[in-house]
Amino acid sequence: MTMDDIIDSFNNGELDVEGYFNDYDTFFNILKKRGLMSQVNPDAPDSEEWQNEYLIWLYSNDKEKFDRYIEKFLGDVEIVNGNPYLILNSRGELSKLFCTFRNELRPETIEAVLDGEHDNYYDYSTDDVYRDVIEELTKENLRRLKEYIIDTLKGKQIPTSTEVLESIAQSQGNDYVTVDESNIDEIVDDKETMEELMDDELIDLKGELYSVHSGAYNSAYEDDLYDTIWDKLEEFFQGPGEWLSRPHTYKKDTEVQKFRVPIHNFYSNILDYLQDNKAYGHSGTLEYHGDYLSILHEGWECLKAWAPDYPDSRKVDKNINEYFSDYI
Repeated sequence: MTMDDIIDSFNNGELDVEGYFNDYDTFFNILKKRGLMSQVNPDAPDSEEWQNEYLIWLYSNDKEKFDRYIEKFLGDVEIVNGNPYLILNSRGELSKLFCTFRNELRPETIEAVLDGEHDNYYDYSTDDVYRDVIEELTKENLRRLKEYIIDTLKGKQIPTSTEVLESIAQSQGNDYVTVDESNIDEIVDDKETMEELMDDELIDLKGELYSVHSGAYNSAYEDDLYDTIWDKLEEFFQGPGEWLSRPHTYKKDTEVQKFRVPIHNFYSNILDYLQDNKAYGHSGTLEYHGDYLSILHEGWECLKAWAPDYPDSRKVDKNINEYFSDYI
């Protein structure tokens, strides 16, 4: 047989390599000397015995072909202009890279956070809405709050249950208070008066302020939790990633959303895996695992993330003022 016949037979899984050449190393050395290695098909039948070794050679000698087979063997990898990306149906799939032993975040929690499906971490985020909401409002939101109170209490006779209310009533010549533009600043600035009103005439406002704080607090906590998780993922990936529209595999005129993120140290990780698993046969091949996440899960130490005790107060205050107009 000619060498071309031998290579064709090899690619079809019909060549008795040990019978002709003793072993795969000898066979490949002959192909290398004759410049024929590039004709080998890395997913030929029975390739698990030599596939890793061949891919290592291919990386150094025919990068374009190497990339093509990487994309074929690893269904979650896309290589664009030589840059490797991870392609997923959802960010939550990254949770398989995490593990827990004691107090770390559980993978199922991480999956929910990454997919934006985990919320209401704290049902009771404050015991003092005057301190934690009203005192943190911007001038614009304070103005909105005062207008709301005046409108809500319009035409009502407010009992003089605090010193401030009693003083206002005396100035109005009544034994009750009529809330208006002339006294609203004094009322809102006094915590005792506001708490009295929010336990009675402004009870609905109190509920809304609790909702404002709960939403602001939990949103800030979720952001911090997401950042904590992503800080760990940066061991393998670069940046926050992006969502792309792709044609559906089999549904005409239909698009699906895919999450794409650049892979950090992809080629060095792949080459390390190929080298370390050359002796493990089929179970040590890229084709066996089928995706890059499984390679990382199998060959690298799992990631661990811990939940923050509480969110950044600056984010909470910022959220309060952003959400306020949705409630008041």
